[in-house]
Amino acid sequence: MAHIAQDSLATIYFELIWESSHFRHVDAYYATDVSFTRDILPLGVKSRMRGLGPGDSVEMPLDPSEIPSYEPGKILEIARSRFLAPIVHGRNIKPRIGRFYPQRFIQDVPGNRPDSTAPFRVVASDRAGFKADLNNPLAGRKVTVKASVIDVRPPSKNAGKLHRWPVTLMRGVGMQARMEETPSDFLGMHPFIREDETNDAEFYSKSRSAPLLDDQAIENVKKVYGRLLEDGMDVLDIMTGSASHLPDGFKPGSVTGLGLGKKEMDANPVLDTSVVHSLNEVPKLPFEENSFDAVICTASVEYLTKPFEVFEDVTRVLRSGGVFILTFSDHWFEPKVIRIWSELHQFERMGLVSQYFVRSGKFVGLNTFSERGWPLLTDTEGDDRKSDSIFAVWGMVSSG
Repeated sequence: MAHIAQDSLATIYFELIWESSHFRHVDAYYATDVSFTRDILPLGVKSRMRGLGPGDSVEMPLDPSEIPSYEPGKILEIARSRFLAPIVHGRNIKPRIGRFYPQRFIQDVPGNRPDSTAPFRVVASDRAGFKADLNNPLAGRKVTVKASVIDVRPPSKNAGKLHRWPVTLMRGVGMQARMEETPSDFLGMHPFIREDETNDAEFYSKSRSAPLLDDQAIENVKKVYGRLLEDGMDVLDIMTGSASHLPDGFKPGSVTGLGLGKKEMDANPVLDTSVVHSLNEVPKLPFEENSFDAVICTASVEYLTKPFEVFEDVTRVLRSGGVFILTFSDHWFEPKVIRIWSELHQFERMGLVSQYFVRSGKFVGLNTFSERGWPLLTDTEGDDRKSDSIFAVWGMVSSG
């Protein structure tokens, strides 16, 4: 078995682990072709990984020098006239409290490039202007990094390019956490309307789209469910169709599907029972109280037009300690996605779903998870495209 040497190439699975006021967060990255000769790794990780082989890992606090300290001086008073956001969906984007925007939206930020994609957060707002927090979204937080060895290979004859892995690992991370005391303003300007408001059942009966998750992303979603579900659980799969995303080898007590298409659900190989029901028309679930141990929702939360009502009713049908798990990706069916979804950064979408949980006030053990960087399962030589990033948010019904 190969072990990491000074000139090795390796595949490393990185996890950044941290907490915010309501959630525990894990942000993972599958890093291929990590060079122990040229690449920059989180401080201290490279030296501690030498001599390790597949299955080994190191875990340590991320060095404070790699997470910028929080600087109050980076909170700037900005006049509304300097907010130059583009028009999206035919309307002007406004700076809303708790939301993140690219710094290029602000005119004349000292020391900033006019095309900067670095994020800033709106932390206060009134009719005259707003306060922009230019600190890194992870600034001031304590972060643990875990690096697990997947495989080790001899050095390549191709020198390749230097890769700064800390930059890749932390890009976007932190934007899912809301401010300590103030919910993010996701709800302005009719966030839950859609491009196409025709009847959902009728629309989907005539419309078919390509799968929204590639094969590797589907496997990654299955692994999320596999970590959280236990054999014997009664599972409700909401907004489901013909495909199962439950992990191979999972032995549920029962699996009930709820969706728009009977034909599609009849083709789903794991469903014991199916119910045709539109949550956008009637957000109340057609089940008795305390019916399930787990409710899952795959690549569909972005189509809910009444999410708060649905989350509230999920707590009714879940048994005490039951878990509600939602997974999604960067892809969606445009005509039916809610307006706010397509306007958010990918990590902010976890923040939106997190807010659904927090607002209900009935969930504990709240978590977010992101996973990026995997190669496609159908990867061919020379094809460096990546599998779809996947994101998950979950919580358990409080027993109190």
